[in-house]
Amino acid sequence: MSNSVLVNDKVQIKVKFVDNNPVTGEQINVSPATVTVTVKDYLNALVNPAAYPLTEVSGYEYYIEFTPTTAGKYTVEFVGLLEDSSTIIVKQVLYVNDTDSKYKPSVTLKADEIISFAADISPLYLDPEEVLYFFPDASLLEVGELIHHYSIEIKQMFKLQDLDDGSTLNFTLSEYIKASACCELSRSYGYGGDDELSLKLADLSITNRTNPRQSVNRGNAVTWCQIAAALRKEVAASRTGMRAVIPKGLPSEKVSASGLNFDPLTGTVIYPLTGAVVYLPGRDQYGSVMNDTFQGGPIPTRGLKQYD
Repeated sequence: MSNSVLVNDKVQIKVKFVDNNPVTGEQINVSPATVTVTVKDYLNALVNPAAYPLTEVSGYEYYIEFTPTTAGKYTVEFVGLLEDSSTIIVKQVLYVNDTDSKYKPSVTLKADEIISFAADISPLYLDPEEVLYFFPDASLLEVGELIHHYSIEIKQMFKLQDLDDGSTLNFTLSEYIKASACCELSRSYGYGGDDELSLKLADLSITNRTNPRQSVNRGNAVTWCQIAAALRKEVAASRTGMRAVIPKGLPSEKVSASGLNFDPLTGTVIYPLTGAVVYLPGRDQYGSVMNDTFQGGPIPTRGLKQYD
């Protein structure tokens, strides 16, 4: 903590001792058995403790009232001794100025610096540094957000657990996440020239397009987006199997005790024809069988089928 005050101004410096619960991770208040405080000036010399008596607000909150007499940097250190002999140390820095000059820290920021903060991007199944190698103009935060987006897609597709860190993913899944992130980055940092190359000389025009004429796959993919599309097909295909296909056996002739005739191919009932002559393949004009073999056996009697 850093504050700036004037010489001979009374300042109140507070401290609160806290710790983290090892089970829940929540912040809890800690009441030390004893608390001591020391104040040192810019020469690292100890200031008389009588000038800043320690006052207890509660078992875990304390404060001192300190009046600096000279300008400079002061260091305030609170030390809390716990019952298990461990200590909690809290340090604060106080900058004191006078009316003629303003004290400045010896270390200053030479130029403006932009610090970006990101929320929790979990899961992250790929190291952003691997993608940043291909697009150095992109920021590490931008790359991480894209990898996080496609990591969520893989997690939902394969129902991965929250504890999975991506180290057990196979090569295809890892390459799909990398290619998808590179595809998005190529839209902003590709700068063109990757999809088509043309040459024109008088009436002669030659165009070389990288888009495949047929379905994209690993063999004809040449851009990041095409590679991502080809890998996604493989990822989607790996989630399907033969469970949706039910093999069916060959039909067999059914024998009925009622004396009805059944078609050996379909198993449907054949109703005998009466009073009419039907010309069918394999019979003569009188309805007689011209061939006495049918798939290794006698040709069944042809009558009126159920669907005729």
